[in-house]
Amino acid sequence: MSHTVVIPCAGKGTRLYPMTKNTSKSMLDLGNFKIIDYAISESLMSGATKIILIISPDDLKLKKHINNIYNSNKLPFVQDINKFTIDFIMVEQITPKGLGDAINLAKVHISENHFGIILPDDFIFSTNPILKNMREVSLNLKSNILLGKKISKDLVSNFGIIELSDYKNSSYRKVACLKEKPHPNNTQSNISILGRYYLSTKIFDYLDILNPGHGGEIQLTDALVELLKSENFYVIDNQSIHFDVGSKDGYNDANNYLSQL
Repeated sequence: MSHTVVIPCAGKGTRLYPMTKNTSKSMLDLGNFKIIDYAISESLMSGATKIILIISPDDLKLKKHINNIYNSNKLPFVQDINKFTIDFIMVEQITPKGLGDAINLAKVHISENHFGIILPDDFIFSTNPILKNMREVSLNLKSNILLGKKISKDLVSNFGIIELSDYKNSSYRKVACLKEKPHPNNTQSNISILGRYYLSTKIFDYLDILNPGHGGEIQLTDALVELLKSENFYVIDNQSIHFDVGSKDGYNDANNYLSQL
């Protein structure tokens, strides 16, 4: 069964400057590998048959890295990439217009009804890939699946926030409402959306017509809000080690964690 994963990696990495002055965020070292390598490994171990990378046009280092990935054969948790048959597609995001715009650029390359998204900023250390679990739940429920993490209440205005319905079981909970970076007074929830998604391709119907949202960008969460009006969403709680490697503190903490293994 075909299975596509989209990996957006065209961001400028402004939170990591000056480390990203001459090297893109995805190509920064993380342990013995590059940040992008962990997202690729998770995609492979989740059963991906196609990986679509949304990249900056001038990121020549990343292009070379992907084109040489079979020859280098160096990925975390994957002993031999040559055992996988993967179609790598690189799509250029000419002008950064937000995560929603980046995901929408992959539309023409996706033929399945559902697809996965991995945001490399959210480094989740696990030999049991979370996206594989999300895909299995999605296929079982025929629904959209999000990954959630409890955060401090004072941080909710920095994230997309998931509000829950009363329905739940031991593996997942039903989503009642989604809010993009709400003021803490405007939500009772402190469950943020982590950078893993398994979504219906109907999301593209909304990304096509969205107006710019928070920060003047096309926000994926705004499209999810619209899709939630007609399709079910469920959230799985992240149980694995997580670092925001798009921030200096998170990047340093992740490297320190990996150095102790």
